[in-house]
Amino acid sequence: MTLEEILQIEAQNVDCIFLYQEEGAWYAYEHSAFYCYSLLGILDIDWLPCPDGVSSGQKTIRVRVSEPDKFLCTPLLRLMRKRKTEYVVLCKISCGGFYYWREQQQMKFRVLQERESSCTKINEHAE
Repeated sequence: MTLEEILQIEAQNVDCIFLYQEEGAWYAYEHSAFYCYSLLGILDIDWLPCPDGVSSGQKTIRVRVSEPDKFLCTPLLRLMRKRKTEYVVLCKISCGGFYYWREQQQMKFRVLQERESSCTKINEHAE
């Protein structure tokens, strides 16, 4: 499944976690990432450029889910579908605040990028 297709699903997602296997790891995007963060405490977050034509200049938030089978024991979650490269998990509780959370994560990401850029410049001047 392409990132653009995933983002179309996520744009309408209100009560599920969609997990996708990519290069041997499992990932959740956007709203699904928010549910993983809120319900499961998953903090392995990164940002990807949005595909052309989706949201120019925007980034896509993604979390890495190390062992998806383990969190299915959580009573708040119910497995709806499992395929070789995809899980669909129903959340029995809804979490509000996706857009606030996303903005907070984006601000943290920007600060880290600025720090890395500053450190790189300092190291270049020291040499």
